[in-house]
Amino acid sequence: MGEFKVRKIGFIVGVLLCAILIIMPTPAGLSVVGQRVLAVSSLMIVFWMTEAISIPVTALLPILLFPILGITGAKGQNDIQLFKHYAYQTVYLVLGVGFLATAMVKWGLHRRMALGIVMKVGKKPAMIVLGFILATAFVSMWMSNTTATAMMLPVAMSIIATMDKTISGGFKKAMVLSIPFAATLGGLGTLIGTTTTPTGTGIIAETIGVQLGFVEWMKIGLPFVIVMIPLAWLWMVKFYKVDKLDEINVDVIRKEYDSLGMMNKGEKITAVVFAVAVLAWVTSGLWKGFVPFATDETIAMAIAMALVMIPVDYKKGEYVLSGKEALADAPWGTMLLLGGSMVMGNAFKDSGVAQWIASSIGGLGGMSPIMIIMVIGIVTAMITEVTTNAVVVASFLPVLPGIANAIGMDPLQLMLVCMVASNFAFMLPPATPPNAIAYSTGAFEISDLMKAGLGLKIICLIVFPILMYLVVFGLFGIGA
Repeated sequence: MGEFKVRKIGFIVGVLLCAILIIMPTPAGLSVVGQRVLAVSSLMIVFWMTEAISIPVTALLPILLFPILGITGAKGQNDIQLFKHYAYQTVYLVLGVGFLATAMVKWGLHRRMALGIVMKVGKKPAMIVLGFILATAFVSMWMSNTTATAMMLPVAMSIIATMDKTISGGFKKAMVLSIPFAATLGGLGTLIGTTTTPTGTGIIAETIGVQLGFVEWMKIGLPFVIVMIPLAWLWMVKFYKVDKLDEINVDVIRKEYDSLGMMNKGEKITAVVFAVAVLAWVTSGLWKGFVPFATDETIAMAIAMALVMIPVDYKKGEYVLSGKEALADAPWGTMLLLGGSMVMGNAFKDSGVAQWIASSIGGLGGMSPIMIIMVIGIVTAMITEVTTNAVVVASFLPVLPGIANAIGMDPLQLMLVCMVASNFAFMLPPATPPNAIAYSTGAFEISDLMKAGLGLKIICLIVFPILMYLVVFGLFGIGA
């Protein structure tokens, strides 16, 4: 079925579902306002999943539909807020990180970092694949996983083109497929590595009042990166038998790196700003007592201001970023998605929809916590193959606190499970932008993506409940 046909069907299904939910008798235990919130939320979820209209535009639907349907307006009627959530604090973290990513791309710092890592791993094909995995994962921790993928793929493709007659088809597929897989896994490691994380942490803060800052999220995401990156590498080199191949000439990587030349002034300044930002985020627990009102967003805004205020050539009026450059490439779509998901999530909670849904599926309470976690993880990981992981989190995370309360579990447990499992998107191009970008190279078939991705997904689903219980839940003291 073509993409456009899916979008048309999604539009019709979304509108019909919304209309049916509005005009049907109000279900027992649900208010009229809650019924209308459920209708709009269902419309948004269908539109997000099928991209019936642009994902960021779908996120703006509450501004149109909530007042028309009598749900709420500018003054927060029915105890439901609307406009203020589009300016939720995490939006500014995304904006500041977007400025930093733009500067890194403009001055080529991202490419120098990635090629430098790849150069260090040696001449064995399996080690070259490892180099690309490490480089992509590391870069993806500090910028969009989509950007990391788009940056690394041309390097991989140039190596493949140069050594086309001396390398196997399995090596080519392993190298190209490893890049989107590593970008997705690496992005899980920090609060800024993927759209999913700031969206999810924002919803968690609003719905259950738990603040997960930069350091807190690293305690959650970094263990998965540390464990899964080596496992992903082992899976890829074994699946494509790359470990059986002889050494090959990788001079092309050194030539790519040498062609960068010496670091220019803009690149040096960007590197310093990047290092200071990471240091500030990681050490925030040490200096928060002196600046008690500062948050991760404060640091992000300091980055943004520094990049547009620090001159590269003062006489020529050239700065690390011009205002036009910074704003042109700012992640506006991500910011709107985050705002729309916050509106939907809070309306779900404040109108009683979450509690109503939870009471309908309280039967899960008869299962053991580990089984519930595995079910939530598997369902999330399957759904994320047909829509982007950020959309999965924005759509389903608001419902989980009510479910958790109904079955006697800590809401944070299920919400973290959903956030982590939503990143296990490896099998289809629509699952996440890195997959789609890699598929566009023509270096592999859909069947290759599905086979390699399925194996990696299974490994992730086996490992993640163990890490959640032994590491994450233990560090946060939840679910005990």
